[in-house]
Formats: sequence, C-alpha cells, structure tokens
Amino acid sequence: MDILIKLGPNDGTSARSNSGQGSAVNTRISSFYTPFWAGIENNWYKNSALDAVWKPEYDVLIEQLVERHAPYIYPFAREVLRVIDEQNNTNFAHENKNHDYYILTRAYQMPRTRQRWLDALASEEGRIFVCPVCKKQSPVLGLHPDLIAQYGTNPPWCRTCNYVVGRYTKFWNDETKRRLSDVMRRLDEPRPCDLCGSTFSLEKQVFTYQSFGLKAVDLLYPNLFANICSGCFSQAFADHRRGSKKSHLAALYELFLLVGKIPTRDFASLFYLFRDRDSIVKLVGVLQKARTPAGYEDECGNVFAALVKAGILPKGSRKMKIGAMMLSIDEHLCLSIPEKEIDDFLFAQGIEHDKEVYYPNSNYRADWELFGSGSRTFVEYFGLMSNAAYADKARQKSMIASAHGIELIGIYPCTDWKSVILLWKTQKLKKD
Repeated sequence: MDILIKLGPNDGTSARSNSGQGSAVNTRISSFYTPFWAGIENNWYKNSALDAVWKPEYDVLIEQLVERHAPYIYPFAREVLRVIDEQNNTNFAHENKNHDYYILTRAYQMPRTRQRWLDALASEEGRIFVCPVCKKQSPVLGLHPDLIAQYGTNPPWCRTCNYVVGRYTKFWNDETKRRLSDVMRRLDEPRPCDLCGSTFSLEKQVFTYQSFGLKAVDLLYPNLFANICSGCFSQAFADHRRGSKKSHLAALYELFLLVGKIPTRDFASLFYLFRDRDSIVKLVGVLQKARTPAGYEDECGNVFAALVKAGILPKGSRKMKIGAMMLSIDEHLCLSIPEKEIDDFLFAQGIEHDKEVYYPNSNYRADWELFGSGSRTFVEYFGLMSNAAYADKARQKSMIASAHGIELIGIYPCTDWKSVILLWKTQKLKKD
C-alpha cells in the first residue's frame, strides 16, 4: 500500500520546520511512521473509554514520545498506554484494539508534535539501511516496527535475518555468521539437493519448519552446511512405516551410531549436533528410513523399549539422576528397580495391569492400575516421601482417588508389598 505523504494539517496550511523552511516530503512511500498511515489523520481511532480517563499530563507524555522517537513513534506508542493503565487500573496497552493509533492521532492533532513529526519524517526520507548479514538494502522508513522497538533505527540485521539469527544464538560464532550471511545473500539462487538431486531455492522456504511434535527445526539450518530441499527435509520428519519392525530398529541403531548418544524423543534437536555437510546428509538419510518417536512408541510400546530392542541399551536399563529406566518382563517402562520388581510380580501372579494411568481430571499418573475387581484400583510406589514436593503430590493423588471412588494401594520402601498385592488378589477372588 503506497501512502502519499502530504504537507501540513487538514486545514490545508503548509507544514513548516522550526527554521521556517518547508518540510519537503513529497515521495510516495509505504510506512508505519507517517501520520497518514491507516487513516490516523482522519481521527478514525477516537475512543470514548480513553477519552474518559485522559488527562493533560498524558499529552505531555506524547510530546516526550515524539521528541524522543519521531518519526518512529508507532513502535513506542504503548509506552503511554502503559502509564495510563497503571494510573487508571485499565488494560488499554494489552487490548488488541488499535489503541496505539489513538496515541498517534493525538500526536498528529497537537500542532507542535505534528510539526516535529513531519520534520523528522522529512529528514529520514531516503535514508537506506543495509543489512550486515544478507546485505539487502531497504529504506529505514520501511523497517518493521517490531525490529525498531527491539533495536532502534540501526538494527544489527534486517527483520528476516533477525528471525533466523535468534534460532542459532546457542552456537552463534564467526563461522555460523559467515555461513548464514552467505546463504541469506543467495536465497533465490538454484541449488542441487544433495539427496535427491532436484534443483530448488530457499527464497520461499526460508521460514519452513518441521517437527516431531516437540521442538521444531527449520530448513535453513541444514542448508548452512549442505543442500537439502524441502521435500527431502519433510521426508525426514515423516513416519517411515514401510519395511519390517527389524528394519525400523536397525535404522534406530544406525541413528544411535551416527549421533554418538542415546536418541531421545526429541529427534529434531539432533540436527544441531552437526555442522558439516556429510553428517547433515547422513542424518537426513537415516531419518528418512526410521520411524518417528511416536511411531516407535506405537510399534514397541514406548521409545525406551525400542532402544532396548534395537540393542542400544543391551542391559535393558538406563541410569537417570534419580533411579533408572528399565523394562519389566511384560515390557512396561519402570523408573526404578522396585517398580520393575513390583511389575514383574504382578505379571507372575497373572494380575492384569496397566502402567502410568492418569487420575481422573488430572495430569497426575498412577504407577499401576489393577484390573478385575468391582471398582478401580490404583497402586503407587511412594519411594521418596522424604521430599516435601513429592509428599505433597502423593497427598493430592490420594485426595483425587478418594473423590472418585478409586481404591489406592500405597506401597512404601518398608512395605511388605507382596503380601499386600496377594491380599488384594485373594479378596478379588472371594468376591468373584
């Protein structure tokens, strides 16, 4: 949308600078920073709620706003609204109702601030910003308000590069900066995909993301080191169902060998382990053969079981900060040796059970639910009651169970839990 920057107020008088010279702004530009953007000059944003709380001191704040930021006052207009909210217990700064345009309208209506705005606009016309990263040139008056609000009128990079740079701050160094700058300068250039050989460009794919359901990774990152088209990138995040369970587990083991550590559900984060072409290409290729974390969960019960079956955890356990992950005989995931012993005992006694069952209307989960009695029965192994937060959660679980008529069997480190479970089994048989 092109906006013609006009001279003077609505009464047709010419806009004059303090020196008496006219503010010669007569080119057509599209900018958030003119008093004619979005119909501000026409008083479209008059608001009775703001009028009701308005005080002369707020006009002084607007004068200070214009003096400090003109012509770039739009990104900072909410500063005035926040003061109004604080003094009047209102919420104008957070309402999505263009209240910042109300502030701009008042700045245009007051002659002194209107003149200061127009003069500043004239002085900025024609000033060019060159992005240090991608080297693209753009008028400073065309910079996005979010960018100016964050960095001022001399930002370290353009808005597009700002989005990209923010994703790589954890490993930002001179080499990454050089590679990113090189890629951003050549987004529209065709390049051959290292996997499928097709020709593509990143111009329309610079904000392409993919995810396994947790953290997302963007297409631009692997292209800092290799040439990966969006199609091959998408296939790496697809659930590879073809082939046998054996081949899927083999792909998981290959992934383990490539990354040099036990893969978790967060496959996307594995991309950031590599900063060379060969490793990036191999990673995408392996992911194209593997199932997703959710796929391995469907196929093996849980990701941990898939790691065990793939031979990545040959002993069937994995140490954690507290306890250890391991599989029971019936392949339930247990988080401690006592949990595994209890689960194996339930299996040996032929007691049908499920692991990690949610309490009603809650994010809390019970260690087990036992099936076969007339009412629901949960079993909890309370092994850390000396921890205050843990003990509080145990009490809340007990309250939820009681409120929903669930029998809760609490097992503690000192409990003769085999006798407790056998007693429950005997009572169930008697009822049957």
